[in-house]
Amino acid sequence: MPTLNVSSAALQPLARKRLALAFTRLLKALGAETAHCMVFFNPLPEACVFSAGMPMPITDHDGLPAQFHVRITLAAARDRLAHQALAEGLHACLRTHYPNAFIYLHFDPILPEHVFFSAGAELINAAHPQGKTGS
Repeated sequence: MPTLNVSSAALQPLARKRLALAFTRLLKALGAETAHCMVFFNPLPEACVFSAGMPMPITDHDGLPAQFHVRITLAAARDRLAHQALAEGLHACLRTHYPNAFIYLHFDPILPEHVFFSAGAELINAAHPQGKTGS
């Protein structure tokens, strides 16, 4: 159940959808059950990220996002190769649309038993196998 939290300059709905679809295709290609993958977009306020004591601009001279900060919550059991493949794929997705942006990727390993979700009355723990959707 990978979860992506993307912080950048505010994106229009179509841009968010385009990135969410690209991320979902990547996750599916890497074997994730996409029905359980979540992508959150958070607007990055001006002058909230600093490097060497100076604020980093959130947009470039064309008004496009100048930086993306992506926190990836992923099962702790995933190995370094899984992290590398996902990082490279996310980087490629972002570079396709924002070739000049600064990209920061951060993994937060989590144990599945620490994740709960619900799509109705039942509260489900991610540690218990859910089966395939549509089966």
